[in-house]
Amino acid sequence: MALSGYVINGGRKAEFFTVTVGTTQTSFASTTPVYTCNSQITSDGANDDNGIRTWTLDQVQADGAYWTFVQTYAPASTSSATTEELTMEDGEIISGSSAGSTTLAMLVRGSTISGGGDDGKRLAWAGLVKVSKSSGSVNFAGTAYVKPTLTAVATSITTDLVVPSSVLGSYTSTTAASVTVAATSYPYGKMLVNLA
Repeated sequence: MALSGYVINGGRKAEFFTVTVGTTQTSFASTTPVYTCNSQITSDGANDDNGIRTWTLDQVQADGAYWTFVQTYAPASTSSATTEELTMEDGEIISGSSAGSTTLAMLVRGSTISGGGDDGKRLAWAGLVKVSKSSGSVNFAGTAYVKPTLTAVATSITTDLVVPSSVLGSYTSTTAASVTVAATSYPYGKMLVNLA
C-alpha cells in the first residue's frame, strides 16, 4: 500500500514582519520582512497543552542581520524580575516571559504534500509571535558550526490576522490571494494547506 498525503523535509524559510493591530483586523505594517531565516537545519513547531506553538529554528545564520534582529526584537531585560504569565477567564494567555518583546507576524514555509487530494500543495504556518529572549544563545567549538538559537512563541491574535498576497508567493504552490487567520478560530496561528 502506497502512502498518500505525506510530507518529507521542510521549506527552509521563515520570515518575520511588523504588524499593526487594529480594532477589526491585524495587518502587516510592511510587506518587507524585518528578518528572513533560510539556513534552517530543522524548524520545530511544538504545541503545548493549550495549543500554543513554540517555533525553534535550529539554524546556522550568524551574520549581522541575525544579531540585529535578535537584539531589536528580543532585547535583554533591564531588570532581573520575571513577569507572571496570566490565563484570563476566557482562556487567553498573556505570556510573561516574552512580554517585553515586540509582536511580529511569522510565516514558516513547510514542504509539499505527496499523494492524495492535496498532492502538490505546500504546507505553511502563519501567526503572531514574540521572539524569545533565549534567542541568541551560542556555542563556539573547534569542529562545529556556530548555530545561534532562534525561538519564537505564538501570541494571541486579538483581531483577525490578514496576510497580504504580496508576501505569499514563496509559501504556496499556486497564485494566492490574501489569507485571513481568524482570531476566534485560530488564536495562536494556523497551519495552512496551500494557503487555503
